[in-house]
Amino acid sequence: MSAVSPFGPPTGIRFEPPASRRSRAWAYQALVGLVALIFVSAQMVVTSRAAFTQTVQNAANTFTAGTVDLVDDDSDVMLFNVPAMAPGQTITNCIVVTYNGSLDPTFVKLYSGGFVDSGNFGDYLTLTVDEGTGGVFGDCTGFAEDDVGAEFSDTLTQFNALHTNYGNGFGEWDPSAAGQSKTYRLSVQLAPTTPDAEQGESVSTLTFTWEIQS
Repeated sequence: MSAVSPFGPPTGIRFEPPASRRSRAWAYQALVGLVALIFVSAQMVVTSRAAFTQTVQNAANTFTAGTVDLVDDDSDVMLFNVPAMAPGQTITNCIVVTYNGSLDPTFVKLYSGGFVDSGNFGDYLTLTVDEGTGGVFGDCTGFAEDDVGAEFSDTLTQFNALHTNYGNGFGEWDPSAAGQSKTYRLSVQLAPTTPDAEQGESVSTLTFTWEIQS
């Protein structure tokens, strides 16, 4: 007979854990194995999907700014050069302005770029501006006005005071494509009632400015 120990099972006898404990241990091992299998399977799927790739491209895109461009036919020659103007005399000249830009712009506006008045001579000079077709720089032969009434008709003093930039400039021409042109007929008259005190007075460096914006 085996000896019985007062502190545990008899010496020489193997201790067997209860069946419920063995079942839990088996279930835990099975769960660990299942998780490992799922992880390996997922890695195989990811690896499989990464094996095939394809791309499509839309390349060589470009952006270029459009342009607004005005030219005239004056060949850098002044529109008016009158050295001795008499009261009541009217001087008329034409100039053709052409749009060569790539954008569809807003209206072309005409305004004063300033002048020098030796006294108050500008009060006696009346400027009349008409828009139309026909004629060339220095020759208004064949000019046809677009509509009845001038775009502007007042003294040079008023022209210089009221029309100084695009915002307060005047004009009805609205080009829409490159190559379109407009003829401007400008007439300047010295008032018949100009007093003797204006003899020898002058307006010089008068600049006419045409501007267009996008």
